[in-house]
Amino acid sequence: MIGKFENINIIMTQYLYITFLYFINMKHKDKIILRLVKRYNKNKRLMLIDLGAGGKPFQKVLPRNINYESSDIDPACNPDILCDLNKKFPIKNKVYDFVICTEVLEHVLNPVNTIKEIKRITKDDGFIIISLPNEYNLYLRLKFLLGIQNNTEIPFRNNLGLNHIHKPRVKDIIKLYKSCLNIKEILYSWDSFSDKKFNWIIDVIIRNFLMPISKNLFSRSVIVIGNKKT
Repeated sequence: MIGKFENINIIMTQYLYITFLYFINMKHKDKIILRLVKRYNKNKRLMLIDLGAGGKPFQKVLPRNINYESSDIDPACNPDILCDLNKKFPIKNKVYDFVICTEVLEHVLNPVNTIKEIKRITKDDGFIIISLPNEYNLYLRLKFLLGIQNNTEIPFRNNLGLNHIHKPRVKDIIKLYKSCLNIKEILYSWDSFSDKKFNWIIDVIIRNFLMPISKNLFSRSVIVIGNKKT
């Protein structure tokens, strides 16, 4: 009997350790989204879909009562549902308690139509979490001024879906959110544009000291959680 409890403790310890490592390597934006999911979790069996999931950053860190599904246009991502967000989703009405769509709407032709589809697949009491990039933060403004090309603005590439079709300011993003959703919270994130480890110091300074001064200049993403408008 003691051996069984020891095995359970070892498994739980390994699970918590892996989850911890996964969490500390998440982007600031994704940590905020995960906290929102946990804050609005109803502690019963729930369904969540991650639209444009890519590498599926939330799959391993969600509360255990939430069933995770992924959707992406790229078969190489091995999504649960292969879906082009420019078209009608191959999903029934009112299926999900949470719908997450992060850094995706800037790639679609008509974000308003995509949000309509997002609302269609969301339950009436469900939550929608969307993030969009602030294309006018200070870093991107400086790159433009210096003539440095951003990797989302490469002309004549074969896969234009990798480019940002829409380049909104913070106020444009908030206007879109307010027109489509009953907003619960709007939050802001900053992640470095480089994976170099020393940048976490810069990130801490920007998030804690500069972002409160100007979200227009010092936020990289604008995140919202809301309900469907009735």
